[in-house]
Amino acid sequence: MEFLQEILSAAGADTLRAFTVVPGFGGYFKGVKGVTEFSPGKIVLAVGDMSVSVEGENLTVGRYFMDDMFISGVISGVCIL
Repeated sequence: MEFLQEILSAAGADTLRAFTVVPGFGGYFKGVKGVTEFSPGKIVLAVGDMSVSVEGENLTVGRYFMDDMFISGVISGVCIL
């Protein structure tokens, strides 16, 4: 996990607001404060003072605990709004 944090820091990313997507499986999102839009094709997350749009197919919220969220389904794109 330290190595991932080093990479994110070197890229200028905020490690408290990071995400990981596994193709064909889903994604893990940190720092989630809530969900502002939800459908099987699009989930919009409130992350701090910004929003993150997750688009794909058969999207569902798998688990949400202590600001960490797992979204299952086929994720085709993630966009910071």
